[in-house]
Amino acid sequence: MTQQEAEYISAIRLGDKDGLRNIYRSFLPGIIGLITRNGGTKDDAMDIFQDALVIIFEKCRSENFALTSTFNTLLFGVCRNLWGNRLQKKSRSETSIPEEYALASGEDFREEMQQEEKRSIFWKAFKKLGEDCQRLMLMFFEKRTMGEIAVAMDFASEGYAKKRKFQCKEQLIRIVKEDARYADYAQN
Repeated sequence: MTQQEAEYISAIRLGDKDGLRNIYRSFLPGIIGLITRNGGTKDDAMDIFQDALVIIFEKCRSENFALTSTFNTLLFGVCRNLWGNRLQKKSRSETSIPEEYALASGEDFREEMQQEEKRSIFWKAFKKLGEDCQRLMLMFFEKRTMGEIAVAMDFASEGYAKKRKFQCKEQLIRIVKEDARYADYAQN
């Protein structure tokens, strides 16, 4: 752990206002970018960032806590998990995106990091989709109806919107499975 990372952890543990301001200044812009690129707003990003700091605070209070990655990786991983969980909760209707991408709160840190890696695979694959598929899938994750999606995407019918959603979802699953890391997690 670098000196700077030790200062970040100490600031979180002690609630040091100057240290926390430094964390916000250093990392919040990147988190805002991450969340807004993945269908969220600046307010969503602020909420996620604060929730992530609370989670890290709870983790680093444990005597067994050891930073096994960079602070940046830890913070971004927790934020990505939290945002992915929020999107997944919005999309609970008929989606068949595997449950393995969910992060169960309260699990031990190692498992959370494995979940982060799975989520990383998912979002990397998602970014490889075409712009139209990304837009369609994000609307689907937001629980928009097929009729709303058809209008927003300027499709001729709701039936065509369903067909495109199926094609995009299949493409996303194929891209996920092509990731070399997928085989490591497919067995779990």
